[in-house]
Amino acid sequence: MMNRLFRALTICIVAAFVFLTANGSRAAYLEPTPEESMPGPDAQQLWQYISNRYKAWNNFPNMPGRFVQVSEDPHGDWVALYANDEAYQSIAHPSKPFRMKYGSIIVKENYSLTKGNPVTQSQLLSVPVALTSLTVMYKIKGYQRVPGEEEWFWVMYTCPDGQCKGAVATISNQPFLSQQIPQSKDTFSFYQGEVVTGKPWICIECHQRANLENAYSAGDYVWRVLPFAPK
Repeated sequence: MMNRLFRALTICIVAAFVFLTANGSRAAYLEPTPEESMPGPDAQQLWQYISNRYKAWNNFPNMPGRFVQVSEDPHGDWVALYANDEAYQSIAHPSKPFRMKYGSIIVKENYSLTKGNPVTQSQLLSVPVALTSLTVMYKIKGYQRVPGEEEWFWVMYTCPDGQCKGAVATISNQPFLSQQIPQSKDTFSFYQGEVVTGKPWICIECHQRANLENAYSAGDYVWRVLPFAPK
């Protein structure tokens, strides 16, 4: 009699444990943690979201590798490209007209050539370079200043001594400041003092030209990045 009662009690305990565990797992799945939630149009929220995960993302489709030589102001002499799933699928399977999916995030690590042998120098394809900044595009539904404007949130994070810690860059002492703005007679010093977050003019005035699709642009403010052979 006691053995039967003991067995019955054991079965009830095990069943209750399985039920609670299953429901606990389901609740955890249905209620994602804050870290799993997409950030808002905020530089620090975005940094917290991307900083520990973007290096695991894909590079652009049809690119020969992660690093591309571009000599592209204000990005640098080389860039490393990263795209989250939404961005990758948007580029790999483009819609007509081209539109990136909401939630798309594109990250560019921007490298400039260095001279000498600084401690923080990286070796990139036998070329001495230094990471100077991180530029991020993030498409957020409804993030507009005026109706019809493309819904991108931009940030440039500064990387002093090659270390990015989420500080937003100001156009002040960047190496590209004295360079000429493409299709303009002005230099990038025109933007001096601008804080590069939100919809900064330095990003908007360049990327809006991507809507005029050609060999170098995809539309929706997104430039095609064409690979160049290392010098």
